Amino acid sequence: MNIKTGQKRFAVRLAVSLTLLIATAASSIVATAADYEALDWVVESGLRQPHMRGAEAAIIVQSVQSGELLYEHGADRPMVPASNMKVVTAAAALSVLGPDFRFETVVSTDAAGSGPVLPGNVYVRGTGDPSFVSEEMWKLAESIRALGITRVEGDLVLDATRFDSTSTTSSVVADGDRAYHARTGALSLNFNAVAVHTTASDRAGVPAAVTLSPSTEFVELTGGVSTGRPGSRSNLSVRREFRGGRNVVSATGSVPAGSGTRVHYRSLDDGLHYFGTVLKEFLAAAGVDVAGTVRAGTAPDDARTLVTHESKPLSLIVRDLNKFSNNFVAEQLLKAMAAHVEGAPGTTAGGTRVLSEYLASAGADSGSYLIEDGSGFSRGNRLSPRAIGAVIRQALSEFATSYEFASSLSVSGTDGTLSDRMGYPELRSAVRAKTGLLDGVTAISGIMQDGSGEEVLFSIIVNGFECEAWRVHDFEHSVLAVIHRS
Repeated sequence: MNIKTGQKRFAVRLAVSLTLLIATAASSIVATAADYEALDWVVESGLRQPHMRGAEAAIIVQSVQSGELLYEHGADRPMVPASNMKVVTAAAALSVLGPDFRFETVVSTDAAGSGPVLPGNVYVRGTGDPSFVSEEMWKLAESIRALGITRVEGDLVLDATRFDSTSTTSSVVADGDRAYHARTGALSLNFNAVAVHTTASDRAGVPAAVTLSPSTEFVELTGGVSTGRPGSRSNLSVRREFRGGRNVVSATGSVPAGSGTRVHYRSLDDGLHYFGTVLKEFLAAAGVDVAGTVRAGTAPDDARTLVTHESKPLSLIVRDLNKFSNNFVAEQLLKAMAAHVEGAPGTTAGGTRVLSEYLASAGADSGSYLIEDGSGFSRGNRLSPRAIGAVIRQALSEFATSYEFASSLSVSGTDGTLSDRMGYPELRSAVRAKTGLLDGVTAISGIMQDGSGEEVLFSIIVNGFECEAWRVHDFEHSVLAVIHRS
């Protein structure tokens, strides 16, 4: 950060601090137990700041227990929620599937009898486990080895029919290669992404080491990265393309000597064969040779089950969803809910219907939401703060889901997407919330205690700003600070 930028940021935060001091003084004049009158001044003055020109804000504050409306500002206005859509996805998943729900990955065979050599095919049927990573793949391979199997004469057949074959929600996702552009699939590995590790040499002029995790022939690694002088500027570029039916990762540029390892995550096309290729490689490493090919198919109803692998419970998966704002997990859960409620194959459209039904059951007005995906990545999504508040209150009112939902939210200044926000004494650990961020969009919704000790829910959504997001975050923090004192 240069000096001029630092001076501007200091000036803005000083103005916010002065605003809070004035608001606190104003609130002390009125002798009420929970006074939210100061919020009007803070919100209106904050929106009048030059850097907030063109911004629209919608806010609601309610009592969790009684539902009493404590403050609102355009609370019925449908806004682009960004990742605050995950509040709805998480709450609905916990309600529809249940906190103890586990995804199953079933390995079966059409080979008769038993023995070290299976003369038929091995089938792997997935149900959309969003938490299936390399460690789980290794466990699956070891479970097959533990049966005494050393060779499969047939093919490795992948059954992903639990979901439809559409892996992306939009052209924006389909054209992207970042981890948050990950594709969906009933059989997926590592969030359908690969990690690219680039390690600088200790000496300038020596090539940097570039490796993939997992190391797999499914991904072609090209390019080359050099090591520059110590302290030199990095111009490392890591891109992924789909060329000729193959995922090609290109790493180019240079990194300064002695700068350690950088990790970039890139999404992959054809996640189904990514899963199958890596499983075949892991089986080979475990001593199980598969003679045939990896291909898509359907497991026969009479196939003999060899191994059933269970995911961690949904309560923990939802924590990954909200604390780390994982788009892949959100879209997997969306299709899983669709398959559970409407039957296979699970689709995005079916999942959005499930979310709409959940919103309606929570008491949200039909005109207050429009849902296109489960992650909030689409700019076509709309949610009003009142609708989000209804979902939060509904999730917290159900004993079976309340604790899991609350614990999935990031804690201010402590973890998740709030680990580097609100770390100052007044608000540190005082807020549990889900954040949201797109260009020109920021949102934060969750729960906290007000000055009287009452537990309140809040939702703040700001659309249409052109300044840096941290400036709008400061506006949000000023609102939360007043709530905390009121």
